[in-house]
Amino acid sequence: MKVKDTAGLALRLFISKIFDIKFSDKIGKLSPTQYDIKNILTEKYQNQKTRDNAIEEAIENVPDDSKDYARNILQLLYKKIFIEKIIRYTEVTDMKQDDALEMFVRFNSGGKSLSKSDITMSILEVYWPSAKTEFGKILKNSYESFGTDFIIRTALMLYGDVVKSNINKEFAVTLKNEWKQFEKALTGLDDMLKNMKIDVSRFSSSWNVLLPIIYFIYYNSEYKKNVKSVRSYLLRAIFFTYFQSGTTSKLQQMKSNINEYNFEITIEMLNQINDLRITEGKIEDIINSEKGSRVAGEVLYYTSLDWLNKNFKYEQDHLHPESGFKYKPSSVSPEELKEWYGMRNRLPNLHLLEGRSNGSKSDMRLIDYYNDMNEEQQTRFFSEIMISNKISLEFKDFSKFYETRKKALIDKIRSLLE
Repeated sequence: MKVKDTAGLALRLFISKIFDIKFSDKIGKLSPTQYDIKNILTEKYQNQKTRDNAIEEAIENVPDDSKDYARNILQLLYKKIFIEKIIRYTEVTDMKQDDALEMFVRFNSGGKSLSKSDITMSILEVYWPSAKTEFGKILKNSYESFGTDFIIRTALMLYGDVVKSNINKEFAVTLKNEWKQFEKALTGLDDMLKNMKIDVSRFSSSWNVLLPIIYFIYYNSEYKKNVKSVRSYLLRAIFFTYFQSGTTSKLQQMKSNINEYNFEITIEMLNQINDLRITEGKIEDIINSEKGSRVAGEVLYYTSLDWLNKNFKYEQDHLHPESGFKYKPSSVSPEELKEWYGMRNRLPNLHLLEGRSNGSKSDMRLIDYYNDMNEEQQTRFFSEIMISNKISLEFKDFSKFYETRKKALIDKIRSLLE
């Protein structure tokens, strides 16, 4: 049997499981054993006086040994639709494309499960048939690990409403017509982040934070003059977990703020947004972030950009190893050791170590780890952890080490955020 219209699609959802009927997507002349299912809705099948003749005409070319079977199938189909009325249908005329798309989405809830992205692409391709191909041209190289949702959300940021997320003809046509400018903005973003020593691929699963920057680049041809404030926005949003909740409303807020500031991202603008304003409390929260947390990992990464090697994989690790906090130096009171133990996993005692170095450090005391280095490595080490080489690395001096590095980290974090 062949489905040719919406009514046929509705019937298909039910009868494929109930009757011995197979469906065909072939277009053209039907074979003798195929039946155009929408015909069952015509008057000659509904009218008792003409129904038998209509069925006989339909099975006229069916092989003799299958006629009874075919006749019974059509009679049963008639009974289920018009007598038992287990299938309800409505004939629709003058249907517009948007109505058809809405019907498609509703019908599909009874068929193959589609993601929101699949449905969005289906709608876009109605108005822009080559949309998927064009998307594919962008989703490579730096953006290889990104998906179509990134492009759609970015386009909504630029041309629509990220809160309502309406995908319609106007939106699709605008995206199609502005595609070259859209591509240019993404290239601009990639270049800007590279100048900051940041790889855009780092955001393949957390790209919402990039959308305000893309919006700024798209609508401000002189965006390169605002690199410092863009970096400030980016790191504030990351360190303060700005997009942890209320993502779409915050994107819309950023869009409105950028518009109000003449299509610029400025420090003044950021300081007007409570969630992005720098406060002592937020800085303290960052400093107290612990090993394994996303914030600790992000802060360690961005405060270490000057020396990180992009070819190496780094991991968070303790400077003074966790095992060392189990033993009390003679000069340290039990109360002090207990306090230190609560500080062991916090940011000032954490560092990024390249995988092999991390493995070689293991539970080594920090002073032993340091003494195992050559002179050049020792100089580089103190530079990387941002403290003077006059600071003792002995565990008995942990408190002094911790407070010194805490201050260094706060100074570095502020320099990046301000």
